[in-house]
Amino acid sequence: MDDQGKTKKPPNWQQDHINKLAKNAMTTARSHLNPDTNARLNEATDWLEAYSLKPDFDTNYALQTLISRGIAEDIIVDYCIPRAACNHGDRWVTDTLSFSEVSIGTVHLQMLLKTITNNRKVDVRNELGKCLLITALEDEQHTLGALVLGDQMRRRGYSLKILINSSLNEVSRHLSNNSYDALLFSAGSERIAQLSAHCVNKIRHIQKNSPKMFLGGSILAFGVSESVASEFNLVTNNLDLVIDEIENNVIRVSSRVALERYNS
Repeated sequence: MDDQGKTKKPPNWQQDHINKLAKNAMTTARSHLNPDTNARLNEATDWLEAYSLKPDFDTNYALQTLISRGIAEDIIVDYCIPRAACNHGDRWVTDTLSFSEVSIGTVHLQMLLKTITNNRKVDVRNELGKCLLITALEDEQHTLGALVLGDQMRRRGYSLKILINSSLNEVSRHLSNNSYDALLFSAGSERIAQLSAHCVNKIRHIQKNSPKMFLGGSILAFGVSESVASEFNLVTNNLDLVIDEIENNVIRVSSRVALERYNS
């Protein structure tokens, strides 16, 4: 806040930051649309953007309205929700929305995402499938992307656990008690990226055999330092690259005994 009680505008680079938050998901969704579908999708997204700001927002009503407009749940997750969040950010930068309004809108969008995810009724951990851990460490403000990623990975047949706003100790303790094929960190700032790298370093010192580590998130639009990137097996927002690395270079581990045998 400034001396007159007005919310300060973010620096110019944050405008680009906000615009790039949903780029990957939206590009994928748009590539499968014809002009008629694209028009309907944009109209539905505009409606969701406006409705998510209402204090009496109803998740089920939002979902049924979008479905009645011919928008499938996968497209709602991959395009509508990220696009609406991106537009909220744009309007905050131009002073047409307050920070509190943007926060309310984001919470409502996450509620809609959670409802769609719960509707899928995915089993928690598939004994035969690869298991992933997705985390956004404490104080990370950009958690919507991690949640969207989780739904996208589940649709591709992965079992996973998502830890939001967790401390380094919590992540390390959880990893010690459970077996995962890969650990994916989401970071929206350089500070969170550095914290994630520190967490990876700590895990590898505590655990002799640890899964592969990935870093993604909106911070990658601006790059991360070499010291941060060097801690991870892969730093990317390209979902295809992540999946390729998991499928081709990560051996399925059904137990810590098997993991130790593989690394011996």
